[in-house]
Amino acid sequence: MGYWFIIVMAVSSLLVLYLGWRLIEPLPLGRKRKLLLWFLLALLLFGHRLTWVLHRTNKYELTACDTIDWVGFTFLGFISILVVFMLARDVPSLLGKVGALLKRPFSHRLSRPLFAGPDRNRRRFLVNLSNGVFLAAAVPMAGFGVFNARRTPTVLSNEIPLPGLPDGLDGFTIAQISDTHIGPTIRAEWARRVTDAVNALSPDLIVHTGDLVDGSVDGLKTDILPLGDLSAPHGVWFCTGNHEYYSGVFEWLEEARRLGMRPLNNEHAVIDTGGGRILLGGVTDLRMGHTVPGQASSPRKAMEGAPDHDVSVLLAHEPDSVYEAAEAGFDVQLSGHTHGGQYFPYNLVIHLFQTFVRGPYVHRGTQLYVNMGTGYWGPPMRIGTVPEITLHTLRRA
Repeated sequence: MGYWFIIVMAVSSLLVLYLGWRLIEPLPLGRKRKLLLWFLLALLLFGHRLTWVLHRTNKYELTACDTIDWVGFTFLGFISILVVFMLARDVPSLLGKVGALLKRPFSHRLSRPLFAGPDRNRRRFLVNLSNGVFLAAAVPMAGFGVFNARRTPTVLSNEIPLPGLPDGLDGFTIAQISDTHIGPTIRAEWARRVTDAVNALSPDLIVHTGDLVDGSVDGLKTDILPLGDLSAPHGVWFCTGNHEYYSGVFEWLEEARRLGMRPLNNEHAVIDTGGGRILLGGVTDLRMGHTVPGQASSPRKAMEGAPDHDVSVLLAHEPDSVYEAAEAGFDVQLSGHTHGGQYFPYNLVIHLFQTFVRGPYVHRGTQLYVNMGTGYWGPPMRIGTVPEITLHTLRRA
């Protein structure tokens, strides 16, 4: 928590300084009004952290925390869009000035220009004009992003062709949800809509591929309760994501079992449908082994001692587990984690950091599917992605 606190506070400080310098200071306002805007900006970006020290012990504190979270996260999402527009304007200008300074010693001194200095009023006008355009674009984008993130998730269909699949498993369906992030702005009402949407699909099997929650069992046990109504003939299964480890992984594993979800931690189960046998494996989060002793992710262990089966499916929160999953011999891996980048422009930037972002892939014979996330993390926004429930259908190739 210490490092995370330092990072968040450092980023918030940089945002306040940059926005104050480029958004507030150019305004044709008096000093007192500018100081008020600086204060409001800092309050919205730093005040949100107040929820870290409140414990939601009564209904008044709970209402206060929820209000702060909604205002803070929504404002952060809006600002993160606005800042991208502003940086697209300011960074090229800054690079141009640096380049001019570097070239100055090697350039012949020109005769003095007609105007000795820059026209500061014109520059200020252009900065304010461009800021106005950016604000006019960012506000409706943020509004649409909130609407898109909060609506009932879209059901996306994915067929998984498998050579040699028995006729009895041809058409077997698996409903996948992932990254529900029940927590600060995602509560019981949303969980109920997701549960009803999944059950309406009448899948043969339901899986949750991690990041179930953001918060403690004590704070969220009521809000997660609707997921206990998920129902499928061959059960509801679960693997841990990184956010379970931030929220108390062992307590959440017990709560998941109480809700009727069976966790698979570097282990497998065999599902005999009568028409074929599915080996269903699950692993712990790929990057949490160094944080929690005994929790290192291992597809090899999940396959260890596997009996005869017709198809093997691995639940792994992070798509990069597919490298080890392929070595272990899994036919299919179902993952989440990336959120598909969640909202513009990060849904484009994410490709610089993630090899597998959204949808189907194949790695060395293992078929991978990356769910974009049923919920969202942080800002309640989705632009360029959709909240997703995936209905996978096994097909004989």
